[in-house]
Amino acid sequence: MLSGAKRKICIVNPFEHGGGAEYQISLLIEALASSNEYEIHYLTHFVDKRERVRKYQVSRIGAGGPIPRLGYVAEGRSLYRTLRELGPDVIYQRVACAYTAVCALYSRRSGVPLVWHVSHDTELTPGHLDRARNFLRLRLEKWTAEWGARRATRIVVQTEFQAELLKRNYARTADAVIRNFHPPAAEPIDKSGPLTVVWIANLKPWKQPEIFVRLAASLRDRDDIRFVMVGAAAAPGKRWAWELALMSDIQSTANLQYLGEMSHAEVNSLLARAHIFVNTSLHEGFPNTFIQAWLRDVVVVSLQVDPDQVLARGAGIVAHSEAALVAAVRTLIDAPEVRAGFAARGREHAQAHHSLRNAEVLKNLLGTSCSQPRRAAKSSS
Repeated sequence: MLSGAKRKICIVNPFEHGGGAEYQISLLIEALASSNEYEIHYLTHFVDKRERVRKYQVSRIGAGGPIPRLGYVAEGRSLYRTLRELGPDVIYQRVACAYTAVCALYSRRSGVPLVWHVSHDTELTPGHLDRARNFLRLRLEKWTAEWGARRATRIVVQTEFQAELLKRNYARTADAVIRNFHPPAAEPIDKSGPLTVVWIANLKPWKQPEIFVRLAASLRDRDDIRFVMVGAAAAPGKRWAWELALMSDIQSTANLQYLGEMSHAEVNSLLARAHIFVNTSLHEGFPNTFIQAWLRDVVVVSLQVDPDQVLARGAGIVAHSEAALVAAVRTLIDAPEVRAGFAARGREHAQAHHSLRNAEVLKNLLGTSCSQPRRAAKSSS
């Protein structure tokens, strides 16, 4: 790299927009762009077609459209060719899949550092996240992701628990534990409306939305409480039997309102007026929704997800059973002083541990990675 020239970073992720990982990437890009030191490229399969201002150049991997039948491994040649054409100084890859392996292969052959950022606990465990119909695609994605993860130059995790999983299952030590980061709440916090209990996630089996539906049904005697679900669902013609049954149950639960998919800003606006946020997932990485809720004085109640035991230490409630979840929500509904205590502790935790200072730490790690002399190229074994 010439003296004074911008350092070139390639961010590689299947989606340009979507869930928590993509939101974290957008905040990282803001931090990188603010210094005017980087030429930023975003390499992705699913390009956001909405009108938007980009502070980076986007390159589509593959032909777009649905995920290939054999998964992202089918786009390995396209991704590798794009990396070779761009010639980055550092690669940042998030969301484990075949892209992780392609980036690792390019990294080893070119000597360019690869920073792999863990997005979910299951990326560090042998099992699968979803029991999809295409088992072969699942196996290919998992095998290639593991191959790439073992060969990444640096690995960033979100929690101490992920660092333990990385050591146990991959015999690697995390280079950094960088917790997810969010800007301060910009919306006016207004809790004067009806007491509102919210659930926010895409409607997937491992998110267990049916438990929230049952929670609302069990509290139907409380007509003063508003239950709201937010999240993307499959199109009506593409729903499996599980999704059809779920949507039927939602529609038949009189005290439950389903709002569908909402933008990040719309979710934050909803949370600024809500009182209790419920998470029913089997597993997560570090849910962005926890931080969004904390920053807006919403009490977090989780069925079982509790990254690094932050809820058990006072930032919220972890129920461990469906019956205890119902009891916890009932208690919070009837005890405003208890809600206020949890809300204050959650806000303090988020401000102390999940501010944009963490984005600067990640930005500096990437800068350090590409400032070091390039490693000698290695074979692909």
